[in-house]
Amino acid sequence: MELVSQIDLELAFGQALNLDLAQILQALMLALICGAAIAVIYRISIPNRIASPAMLVALVLLAGVGAMVMMVIGNNIARAFSLVGALAIVRFRTRLASPLDITFVFFTLAAGIAAGVFAFQVAALGTAVVGLAALALQAFVLLTSQGPGHLLRFDLAAYQGTEGAMLQVLDRHVRRRSLLEARSLRFGETLSYRYRIVLRRDRTLEPLLREMSDVEGVEQVIIDAREDSGDPAE
Repeated sequence: MELVSQIDLELAFGQALNLDLAQILQALMLALICGAAIAVIYRISIPNRIASPAMLVALVLLAGVGAMVMMVIGNNIARAFSLVGALAIVRFRTRLASPLDITFVFFTLAAGIAAGVFAFQVAALGTAVVGLAALALQAFVLLTSQGPGHLLRFDLAAYQGTEGAMLQVLDRHVRRRSLLEARSLRFGETLSYRYRIVLRRDRTLEPLLREMSDVEGVEQVIIDAREDSGDPAE
């Protein structure tokens, strides 16, 4: 049996990446620096939430991983399709808290990819420009916002007819409210309401929760304190 020639191997697996150690270190260091800068910008952009340490570390490492992936793929289409096939078997079940988190994940991946293809100016300038845009938008939101929004859900026994009492409680604690959903549960025995609320400046969530829970006929009250969060838990 004839030995497989070097040309056949190159056709099957692509040409080897002729990268020296200095080039690899430059790309990885720039990717990690960009990732660290993005993590700092992300932390500043969520002043109303406690940043997850895992999220901050992931933003830094994702940039480095993206750079590694692009250096491995190079300009080889076969490697790119092989990588897509390998990643297709991985299922990601982590739920991100808001669209802003998803945006920053793509942001750090883009910076890492740019560093991995040795587009150093794109990586550095893109991180700076997009990062400054994120900070400017956050400052604009803080200046124009009337306060952090929360999702409120409460369930009432239908036979009690205490909807008016609950609305009076909301009027004392809430500056703005918007009804998102009203539905009946358990064959009409329970009425469930879901609001997006903005508290008055001198109010906090704990007194609101306590006062709503004291209303007769209330089955449960759920307040999701995370701004831009999804629906309260069922």
